Amino acid sequence: MIFGIDTASVAGNKNPDWVKAKAIGPIGFAIIRSNFGITRDTTFARDWPRLKQAGLVRGAYLFLRFPRGNKPAPTPQAQAAAAIETIGDLEDGDLPPTVDVEFPGKGRAETGLTARECLDRVGTAFAALKRHYGVAPLVYTSARVWRDDLGNAPAGALTESPLWLARYFFKPGPAVRDAAALTGGKRNPPVPPPWGDADNWWIHQYQGDAVKLPGFPTGNVDMNRFNAAFAGARGARVRWVQRRLGIAESGRFDAGTEAAVRAFQDDNALVTDGIIGPRTFAYLARVEL
Repeated sequence: MIFGIDTASVAGNKNPDWVKAKAIGPIGFAIIRSNFGITRDTTFARDWPRLKQAGLVRGAYLFLRFPRGNKPAPTPQAQAAAAIETIGDLEDGDLPPTVDVEFPGKGRAETGLTARECLDRVGTAFAALKRHYGVAPLVYTSARVWRDDLGNAPAGALTESPLWLARYFFKPGPAVRDAAALTGGKRNPPVPPPWGDADNWWIHQYQGDAVKLPGFPTGNVDMNRFNAAFAGARGARVRWVQRRLGIAESGRFDAGTEAAVRAFQDDNALVTDGIIGPRTFAYLARVEL
């Protein structure tokens, strides 16, 4: 089990010790908010370099704002441009940026937009980030959001994005780091229909507002786990890997796929174990197709 976290300035983490979080947490990756709409997160500049210094796989997410009541939202083009300005150039081993698709409060009804209009805005931000970075962003959402707010609408080009899914199985409180409690499939996040099979997810946000994680004496974080891929895996997620390796898309993580993964890892000076953990995933996600 490879744990990770996500956080933002609103979580109140005054002086996080990322080295301690990695060593004792233990966490292997972290995703932090770059922007709330066009507004830069006040802790991004502090934490972004520290994540790399701690040896964590790092990522940044854009909380995409929609209109809410009588409050308009910046255009998705402006929001994507603001995120690009905040994040800047990515470095080897960084995750592509994430587009956060959710509707706080009373859901999409407060936006005054149809599901299609909301998805058009998501697609516009997605396209702008893809044009700039050359690869598809990740998408953060949940099966509930896709069902209740978006009516299980088709996702179009978004389906090329790896999924980071929210489904809380634990209440706010001490950070849950019990691998046994998360194995066996019963606590896997449901996948929105456009992405196909039930295993087509890479990151699961399984607890919100977690406290007492080593390295975080104040505030809270959201707990996540990574869905590593290795020999025996099947489905859309494996085909995503095979496309980036330039091999036949059988959807089976067979001996040939494992050999290709090992060769890719060796070419990029990664641990050559044939397993797609967060770091190998980050390199694969940055392969331009």
